[in-house]
Amino acid sequence: MFEHMQTFTMRAVFEARGEGRLPPYLGSTIRGVIGHRLREFVCRFPDLKCHLCSLSADCSYALHFCSPGNEGGAVNPYVIRPLTRDKEQWRAGDRLMFDITLIGRTADQAAFYIDALQDDAAQRWGAGRMPFRLQQIIDPIKGTLIWNEGKVWLRNCRPEPLIPENRHARAVVLRFDNPLRLLVNRELRQSVSFVDLIRSLSRRLALLSQAYTDYKLQWDEQAMLEAAAGIRTAAQHWLRVDFQRYSMNRPAGSKLELPGIEGWVRYEGDLTPFTALLAAGEKLHVGKNATIGFGSYSVSYDQ
Repeated sequence: MFEHMQTFTMRAVFEARGEGRLPPYLGSTIRGVIGHRLREFVCRFPDLKCHLCSLSADCSYALHFCSPGNEGGAVNPYVIRPLTRDKEQWRAGDRLMFDITLIGRTADQAAFYIDALQDDAAQRWGAGRMPFRLQQIIDPIKGTLIWNEGKVWLRNCRPEPLIPENRHARAVVLRFDNPLRLLVNRELRQSVSFVDLIRSLSRRLALLSQAYTDYKLQWDEQAMLEAAAGIRTAAQHWLRVDFQRYSMNRPAGSKLELPGIEGWVRYEGDLTPFTALLAAGEKLHVGKNATIGFGSYSVSYDQ
């Protein structure tokens, strides 16, 4: 179903070079560090917003990091998944890790991202500009080196088609250990029905496909949602998470409120037709703010 879409995941390991504080959830911070450096690499008009720039159609930053808008909407071709969480006080020597998955045509642009990650002068994190140094980048799926102490193995940056597993299942547990922001009619869901989940997943996969591949997904959404309505919520547990982040588009010092939920849900029914879609979402996330790691989840089946 998704073989036309390439993905490539890198795992970056950084070491703190001093003391300081960082937010407990680092997705937005990581995105800011990478994004500022990538924009510095290529931007000829730094005071101009990307959607107003006449060069955005051929700009590596706009094409492969921060989309100003395209036929698929303003969806970005990567997701960040912080592997270090709930740590606010940092000391020299502490390690920070995260995965970044590149999607579609951007999966071929790993070198663009590696340049930003290895630039020691740019690794000043958070409001206190805390210094970090890159230790290593690997492919966590294959266990191969991509960068270590200045040496790069670009031959190991090999995107692969997204081929999620189909399997038989009557029960599944989805665990969201990062915030989930799923909006229906602009209202944040405090719990997630299977229909809401499949609607959000299918639309996200369709947008990514349209924006970053040469293929437009064709499926019968009405039939899919009718089948999803037959899946029941057997058990669930959710907690509200009040998340804030700084935004370049807001007045200095103000924060953007991004409330969400974390927890788990068990669905039961004929899940077999949906297992490939759930597996794709496990890699590419679901809901709003997926770029900074929101909506990431793990899947466990009954068989």
